[in-house]
Amino acid sequence: MNTPKKILLLYKNQTLSKVFEENLRQEGYSIEVFFKENFENNQLNLLQKTINIFYRLILKDNSYPLKANEINFRKFCKKSLRKIQGKKFDFCLAIRGDLLPEFVLKSAQKKCNKLIGFQLDGISVSKRILHFRKYFDELFVFDPDDEKKYKEYKLTFLPNCYFGETNFENQETLDFLYIGQFLEERQAKLFSLHHFLKKNNIPYTSHTSLYSIRPFIPDHKNILNHNNSTSYLENIEWVKKSKIIIDFKREEHHGLSLRFFEAMQFGKKIITNNPSVRNYDFYHPDNIYITDFKNFEGLKAFIERPHKKIDPKITEKYSFKNWIKTILNEQKKHSDDS
Repeated sequence: MNTPKKILLLYKNQTLSKVFEENLRQEGYSIEVFFKENFENNQLNLLQKTINIFYRLILKDNSYPLKANEINFRKFCKKSLRKIQGKKFDFCLAIRGDLLPEFVLKSAQKKCNKLIGFQLDGISVSKRILHFRKYFDELFVFDPDDEKKYKEYKLTFLPNCYFGETNFENQETLDFLYIGQFLEERQAKLFSLHHFLKKNNIPYTSHTSLYSIRPFIPDHKNILNHNNSTSYLENIEWVKKSKIIIDFKREEHHGLSLRFFEAMQFGKKIITNNPSVRNYDFYHPDNIYITDFKNFEGLKAFIERPHKKIDPKITEKYSFKNWIKTILNEQKKHSDDS
């Protein structure tokens, strides 16, 4: 019996880190999580609170909490490093390595046979990772344009994936689903969609919810305001009981969000403003409707058409099982379908 390969997982997002950890264990790897404890953002100690008052009242500067948070996070990272002192790993896997202090990646490089990174945000919003490229044996990016744009950094395109098994037998009680962080442009797009559906007398049910710590006044009665973030597993439960998932592309990149792969996993349709999805082998106009959220020509017909079943071989290609084998170079890498 082969000894399980040891992986050190480094990911600042501790909610999604648990999802990666669980799926890595299911694939038979021995996992050590770098951040074993929760880091509490914006928790200033007494001295830092005093300094903050001085900054605000005397210097008229409100930036100190961010500086203090960075100091606290670096201390937290040093504490986490001490807990893996003397340990060795086959692989170190850093998700969004740009969010980590440089000394963490430098130390991780010495503790593993191979340091691998995956950026699930565009390089335009995480350019710090380019400075850290020297520490990585391989660095994967979810936006195919980044691989082409930054050729000198030898980046490798790899899309996101879905976690767990496929399941197409869920009872669908909702027509439309969106759960995400509040941005004015997202609210405007949701309003436009709801307005179109009502104007065209299309009966529907929905859960379109925007997360914001600060309360806001929704522009439409069907736009919900929640001040507690939804966990990954809670979100998946919403996906399972929905027919159509709404996706908003970030202006900064063209990579596909997790929503596309969750939709594939559970046999759902998607409405999106990300036209690059046409370049992927799972794209079908019966399943994915592309719009700028101003022109909804053909949407009514799209809603009425049944979901088109995707070739199981294509679906399997985007599973976590295949994703991690690609990351660790245990099978042929994804070809660039874009």
